[in-house]
Amino acid sequence: MTIEELVESYGVTLAYFDNELWPRPGIYIDEIKIIFINKSLSEEAMKKVVYHELGHLEHDSSQYKRRHEQFELQANRHMIRLLLKEELEELDCEFNYVNFMQRHQLTTVADECMVIDEYYNLMDIV
Repeated sequence: MTIEELVESYGVTLAYFDNELWPRPGIYIDEIKIIFINKSLSEEAMKKVVYHELGHLEHDSSQYKRRHEQFELQANRHMIRLLLKEELEELDCEFNYVNFMQRHQLTTVADECMVIDEYYNLMDIV
């Protein structure tokens, strides 16, 4: 499934903007159901941004300022879960979470905890 198809399956539109216009990776605007992505990003970076922004769909945008940290961590967890699902579907050897984190440039302790937690959650499903 392409990024565009994935976004469409969530009932959201995907749009691109120039880095010169706004030097951020992306943003989800709840009121108009659009994810805006910086078109200067690599394909892999765009995918991570889209996965992250999709994690904001369940958030109440009126609460964003007050619950910023919580919402961002939840969106990161959503991104990690989708990346893990992809990887585990294609995996033909033993999973190594450190290699996974390096490959996806996940560098924080929170990222590490989420990768491990989501891996075990997905293994319960599989």
